Amino acid sequence: MANERTEAIVCAGAFLIELARDRTLPLKVRQRAATIARHFPTIEDVSSMAYTSETSVCAVKFSQPAESSHSSFAHGPLRESTRLGWPSAE
Repeated sequence: MANERTEAIVCAGAFLIELARDRTLPLKVRQRAATIARHFPTIEDVSSMAYTSETSVCAVKFSQPAESSHSSFAHGPLRESTRLGWPSAE
């Protein structure tokens, strides 16, 4: 369903932020999460895809993201304004 697909994408983006910023994880895992997050759809991208899917017959369907879907993540959803520094051993 469109709302479940949307929630999965938004939560996955938020999870990538959590992984990239969690200093208890191995450096390689944090760096991989940061790399993936750079190319992962932001919440603004998902909103745009939801709008496009409303007007297209062939598009994969998305719904507008709900604020509650990512409230359990400390750093919130992945946004265009999210700045993830490259994780280092320090």
